[in-house]
Amino acid sequence: MKDLVGNRRRLELGRKLRLLGLTIKENGVIYSALLGLYYAGSSVSNAAFEHMQNLRKRRGLPGLNSRSLNAEIWDNWDWAAGGDEWTPSQEWKDSLVANILKPRVAEGSTVVEIGPGAGRWTEHLIPLATTYTGIDLSKTCIELCAAKFATHKNATFRTNQGNDLPGVSDGSVDIIWSFDVFVHINLADIATYLDEFRRVLKPGGRAIIHHGTTAGHSGGWRSDATTAELNALINAMGLEVAEQFSNWEDGSTRHEVGLYQDQITVIARP
Repeated sequence: MKDLVGNRRRLELGRKLRLLGLTIKENGVIYSALLGLYYAGSSVSNAAFEHMQNLRKRRGLPGLNSRSLNAEIWDNWDWAAGGDEWTPSQEWKDSLVANILKPRVAEGSTVVEIGPGAGRWTEHLIPLATTYTGIDLSKTCIELCAAKFATHKNATFRTNQGNDLPGVSDGSVDIIWSFDVFVHINLADIATYLDEFRRVLKPGGRAIIHHGTTAGHSGGWRSDATTAELNALINAMGLEVAEQFSNWEDGSTRHEVGLYQDQITVIARP
């Protein structure tokens, strides 16, 4: 919708009027009036959205990404699709596992996953891990995963407060993985998580997180984080940005990390 509104600026007023005349001629007044309402409504909704995001940032409002709202949403989500409602295609998912997850999660690793949801990525992480811990704000998700992966003796699941890693020992973790989670976590809670990363990662350990980049302005109900703000927090915590990318190549195919200018950042503990 935002693209449609923006693209109207590419036509001069005279051209727009000519298009309007042709539209009325070919489709009639009722159709054309409905089209006008559609365009007017999209302009109003996009203006409201931009104002909403600016107000949120200016006043430090949580928007829809507070820990309490996240808990309420994901505890009551219909997880029948297993989280794959956010998967653009099976090809995309298979490529992400083959080109992003497996090359960065060595076999025999101690792995912590933040926000496993219904186990969308968990099923690929557990076989690589000597010890796997799934931590989620949602009690529903933890119950689902505990039941789904009950036969895997190297896997445990527990709830948290939405910004901490309870029960994870200092300096004990090789890899932290989190996808489709930090896109909905605000900067204040990201900072607390980064402090936890510094605590639990082994020297040389890494956290692989998927996050938003534009403070919500690209849509997708993303958090208030920008890439620049995230990187500043990482450096302030004594951690390092090892990798950062918004797409990857798989043969002749280019895959985007997310639909809303998302990125993956690999964070290293020196």
